[in-house]
Amino acid sequence: MKVFVTQGHEKGIGLEVFFKTALLLSDDELLNINLIAFRKSAEKTLQSMNLPYVIKSRSLELCSKIIPVEWLTKMDFSESHTALERGMKLALKKGILYTLPTSKDQFKSAAGHTEYFRKKYKLPDLGMFFSSPELQVLLVTDHLAISKLSGTLTEDMIYRKLSQNLKSLKEWGWNVDRVLVSGLNPHAGEGGMIGNEDRGVKSAIQRLLNKTTFDVSGPFPGDTMLLEKKSRQDLLVYLFHDQGLGVFKGLQGFIGSNITLGLPYPRFSPDHGTSFSLFGKNVADYRGCAFSLRQAIALLTRISHGQDSSHQS
Repeated sequence: MKVFVTQGHEKGIGLEVFFKTALLLSDDELLNINLIAFRKSAEKTLQSMNLPYVIKSRSLELCSKIIPVEWLTKMDFSESHTALERGMKLALKKGILYTLPTSKDQFKSAAGHTEYFRKKYKLPDLGMFFSSPELQVLLVTDHLAISKLSGTLTEDMIYRKLSQNLKSLKEWGWNVDRVLVSGLNPHAGEGGMIGNEDRGVKSAIQRLLNKTTFDVSGPFPGDTMLLEKKSRQDLLVYLFHDQGLGVFKGLQGFIGSNITLGLPYPRFSPDHGTSFSLFGKNVADYRGCAFSLRQAIALLTRISHGQDSSHQS
């Protein structure tokens, strides 16, 4: 099993933050990853970093660190799309996918990684989960227009989405103390005074409690739910994109993981974009990549040990 790292946009900071992170990893950690990239793009970034490197047929030696690499030679639509497709294929063989940032115009038939995964695998209930050293946030909807929220967030949809996403976290052995779910309306609807949508949220939570082993509660007002958090392992569930990510990014910046739940394999990414304006300047902050890549490697270790135990039993 490996963590397959796809290069992202060739003119973004993805490769730079990855190479900086690789210098921090131990030799054993590096053996657990495999970069998928185009040689010319990797070299362009390496040259801008002014570090000694040697490119080999199946690896890259960077300041005496050996990074396993699969060099791509034929491009389909875009470099990042080609690397992504290869990484997805390899991850299906019991691996973890780690995607470096790219832009929405680099995809053949979708505007971003999550939408592409949904179309590719026909899995509408994939979840966007964000994890940082101090905060965990799950979105019930993500790239959806505000005008469509009340019609989309039905009791059945919320129940189904949370059931599947929490199942993934349980299978991964992810540490979750409590699950707190926000309401949709201000003050979680004030008992129906500000809309009736939050009654459906409450009903979905009640149904979920009959099925899951997680401690699930809510709905809480979205503006104060953070105050209910008691530990870094509490999972805050927000019903729409900016309701949750405003809290997450406001507190954690870009040091965190963007994790897709519900795929045939775990998928991780640093919680930041391409930052085209920083490309080639050797000033990109690598800390988000370092945090999320180490999270992916740690999950790989847990999954591998779990498989070893099942084979022995």
